[in-house]
Amino acid sequence: MVSISDVKASNACATLDTVPRTSVMYGATDGIGKAFLTRLVATKLPIRVYVVGRNGDRHNAFLDGLRKSSPKAELIWLECQLSQGGDIQKICNDIKSRETSIDLLYMSAGFINAGNTKSETEEQHKSSMMLAYYGRVLSMFHLLPLLNASPNSPRVISVLACGNEFADIYLDDLDLLQPDHMGLVQRSRSLSTYTTISMNRLAHENPRVLFFHHYPGGVNTGLFKKTWGKAWYWPLLSISISIVAISPEDAGEKVMYMSTSAKYSGSVKEKGKGIPSTSGQSALNMDKANGSGALFLINDKMKELIQDKVMAELEKKDALNIVWQKALDTTKPFL
Repeated sequence: MVSISDVKASNACATLDTVPRTSVMYGATDGIGKAFLTRLVATKLPIRVYVVGRNGDRHNAFLDGLRKSSPKAELIWLECQLSQGGDIQKICNDIKSRETSIDLLYMSAGFINAGNTKSETEEQHKSSMMLAYYGRVLSMFHLLPLLNASPNSPRVISVLACGNEFADIYLDDLDLLQPDHMGLVQRSRSLSTYTTISMNRLAHENPRVLFFHHYPGGVNTGLFKKTWGKAWYWPLLSISISIVAISPEDAGEKVMYMSTSAKYSGSVKEKGKGIPSTSGQSALNMDKANGSGALFLINDKMKELIQDKVMAELEKKDALNIVWQKALDTTKPFL
């Protein structure tokens, strides 16, 4: 566990040797991603960031402001509907044509689908599944060759809901298409489980790359207002969120820490692996080991989770292979 003060102190030590020099970011125009991009640019270092999203005209002022604040930062906007596999394929191929390596893939795009019946939410349901899970897996498939080619400490960060994994997923309805499977809690727990299963598989297949599944906790990003802002109970909910939620800026600092700290590389004092950890201790990944070759589950307290009991239960049901095969089948048309 790392305090926010230690997180900020570490981030303040960022150098060109420790920051991701070339990054691809989904979800960097709002909420946590926007705060993270702003913090990364604030290093004033010569970095390149591919900012991927939709409605580019709406974000010109924000991106131009960042460019003016740090002329050494190269911010490249790529228009993409991240709920569409074909769009993701096109954008990833574009990036692969421009770069021989990248250091960071950051993904936090998504929205809350508050419906609970298929007739009301089918299209939103499909979009949110692609944004929160399948599109992220597809992007990793496409960009892992570039990450593996990085001479630095390449990392993949998916911001979702680690720690929420559970064994009772619907193996006969992984896409949660049945109306009674579409509730918010069920979706959150299922997508968290799928993400951990798939990222853990990819981490073992790509031992040079550090993988992170991160739960940011309550962050006052405005996402809940977009979903429930017109509901009668919104004023009460808004007050509750403002009391317990952290700021997007602090959440962005935590992502910056995961992107740069040597705590996760297993080489806390080795130059080029990240900013040295003041504690001198390496983080434990899901294999209860130090360093790369597996997935780091980092919760809102910056504590590493293991989830070995849940994973063992899933393995008994062959759920690890079933979920993985479903991801392969869903993304195959866009590879």
